[in-house]
Amino acid sequence: MRIILLLFALFVAGCQELPKEYRGEEGKKKLERYRYQFVKGVVEVSGDLRGKIPEKPYFLIISLRDLENPMPVAVLRVRNPEFPFKFKITGRHKLRADRMIEGDLILTARISKNPGADPQPGDLVGVVQVRAGQKGVRVLIDSEVR
Repeated sequence: MRIILLLFALFVAGCQELPKEYRGEEGKKKLERYRYQFVKGVVEVSGDLRGKIPEKPYFLIISLRDLENPMPVAVLRVRNPEFPFKFKITGRHKLRADRMIEGDLILTARISKNPGADPQPGDLVGVVQVRAGQKGVRVLIDSEVR
């Protein structure tokens, strides 16, 4: 009986109208901004740096920033991933609700002993330019912070 009530509640919630602000042409434009709030791909480590991946625990920090602002729009931190690592960074990972993952972006993937924002000497880094909504991104970690 509980399952039937739960299914009914989900059906009713799913059939509700869109709020007024998302109806019509202007509403469609607003919704369209949210459709591409992600970047999806894989992080790989170049062969000569594989031996420099720190012992556990270590972190993979994937960040997205726009071309003008050095402050990241979104950050994904993963503890002790295996490589190659498949990722999807989304609006869920945004640092501020008022910023959007949109347009051309810089994606940085960094392996570090420290989960903090600032790169440290010995961190391994890869950078690639992407576009919001892009799938199949390949980020190669190919340099070391000195």
